[in-house]
Amino acid sequence: MSTTAFDLDVWVKESRQEPFKFTVAGRLFEMPAAGELDKSVLTSVNIDAPSARDIETLLRAGLGDAWPEFDAIPIPLAALGELFRQWQRHEGVPLGESRASADS
Repeated sequence: MSTTAFDLDVWVKESRQEPFKFTVAGRLFEMPAAGELDKSVLTSVNIDAPSARDIETLLRAGLGDAWPEFDAIPIPLAALGELFRQWQRHEGVPLGESRASADS
């Protein structure tokens, strides 16, 4: 049995992924990989089956200080859903993938 403690800080640093980048209305936005959001977001969203409000909460958390600028841009709801799916795909293991995807 090992006496060495698992160092979660090291794991977090080593597992960091490239930020997710996207453009809309000629502006470049950047978010961390979805799985890198702080655990505090779990208290306000349903990760297994995110609602439209949950998706907005997650995007707001991901965009951080850039949220007001992003929020001011008119974007169709269908486009927000696709943005959320692409953000999940960026990480490789989508949040809330309990239903079969259209690509399967």
